[in-house]
Amino acid sequence: MQNPYLLAGIIVKPQGVRGEVKLRHETDDPEHLTTLDVLYLKKGDAYEPLALLDARVSGNDVYLLLEGVADRDAAEKLRGLEVYIRRDQARPLGEGEMFIVDMIGMRAVDTTGGQIGTLTEVLQNGGTDVLVFATPRGSMMAPFLKRLVLKLDAQAGEMVLDAQVLPEVALYENSDTDPVS
Repeated sequence: MQNPYLLAGIIVKPQGVRGEVKLRHETDDPEHLTTLDVLYLKKGDAYEPLALLDARVSGNDVYLLLEGVADRDAAEKLRGLEVYIRRDQARPLGEGEMFIVDMIGMRAVDTTGGQIGTLTEVLQNGGTDVLVFATPRGSMMAPFLKRLVLKLDAQAGEMVLDAQVLPEVALYENSDTDPVS
């Protein structure tokens, strides 16, 4: 079952003296946060709703003003907390798009039916995302390329990778052997 909440970011510090906080966002569309009225702070297993009074994006930074957070001391108490949005608040996905959180745990197979492993992480560095798989040979990384990732099936929890492209682009961590054989 999909989590009804999506991670928007983590509060990293207070900003100024009027209760504003700086958010390290975990979204490719931080401007979308400025359109919302409610955000959710994760406290233990609970998601606590807080009215979003103001949000602004400056460069790669996001600043939030939340209800009940009126000074620097109150903002400091939020440092390190995760901020979520409801899944139905997220921007609509385009054709073939999927939230990264929904990809984690997918089984990866190749076009010959060979089992590759399980997707454990997606590294985002501002360029091409890198898929990280747990495999019987150890950790394997491969760029998220259209010519490599032929199919993502959320219902089946499976992704299909092109068996011919995989040896060209895959890299095993701490491996002296060929990338994929």
